[in-house]
Amino acid sequence: MQDVYPTLAHADQLAQPLSHDYLLYGMVQETTEVPSELDGDLLNKLTLRRLKRLERVLAAHGGQLVKSMPRGLVAGFHSAESALIGACEMQRRNTVIPQLSGTQLSLKIGIHAAIKRHLTQHAIDPAEATAAKLAALLGKSGIVLSEPAMEILPSELKEKSTAIANDGSAIAAFSVDWNAVPIRPVSNPSARGNREGERYAPPDGSCVILRQGSEEFVFDDRQHVIAIGRDVACHVPINSPKVSRKHARIIYRLGNYVLIDTSTNGTYLHPAHGQATRIQKNMIVLPDGGRIGFGLPWEAGTAHSFEFELNRRKQDT
Repeated sequence: MQDVYPTLAHADQLAQPLSHDYLLYGMVQETTEVPSELDGDLLNKLTLRRLKRLERVLAAHGGQLVKSMPRGLVAGFHSAESALIGACEMQRRNTVIPQLSGTQLSLKIGIHAAIKRHLTQHAIDPAEATAAKLAALLGKSGIVLSEPAMEILPSELKEKSTAIANDGSAIAAFSVDWNAVPIRPVSNPSARGNREGERYAPPDGSCVILRQGSEEFVFDDRQHVIAIGRDVACHVPINSPKVSRKHARIIYRLGNYVLIDTSTNGTYLHPAHGQATRIQKNMIVLPDGGRIGFGLPWEAGTAHSFEFELNRRKQDT
């Protein structure tokens, strides 16, 4: 059977490749054997609820929405790992939404290596079409990666994949057991250095820099609110039991960065000079540098502990 979708094998006939990336194709489909009797408006509402959750996952995992569709979306990622971790979180969030009796809405996801390019004559993106075909390979909810995406994954994630049939295509396909992939937030690359060991160059304007070990989050003054907490949808997700889902916020206001605690266990500010302060359900103006412990006092090497540094505009100082 001939593959009805164009694939990357044909890409050189379509366009000049510019850079490599990864595409995630997600589709919400009704997978009950007997079609439900839901009216179209209700079915659309149920689908939209799921799609909204998928879009919220993108921000926490470095994904960018490429295309919205009535029943799905296409998103781009800078790495296969972040695409897969994001896909697993999408499945988790979709699964906890209650199903209506007699109706089963499933989320099917395909991930494939993409090529950013200028198309010369064909309107169909072959990488997107291949990701869509991968998503359709499983009968119900699941995640399927192409071999180019799977091969680049860390070994601990490769172990969660199983080869499956992809008849009519030269591209090998692998199903991922997303339940076996531990929750591991991958933060937004736009908010940190993109390469290992590379420091993010602070912008010319004001910015706040949060560091945890070798990881670095940078937010300039266009980001007026920075959400911090255990929820992976936060700008700075923290995997620690003492951290609340929505633990704290840092807001930029009138040239100052203000830390606002909204948690159960409080937040500990350790300025570079002066006494440590615990705040709970309160706010404090951040000094130019220091350390912050979310839920517990700062302790080197722990998930809840961050160093911070402010870079201010000249007119703000």
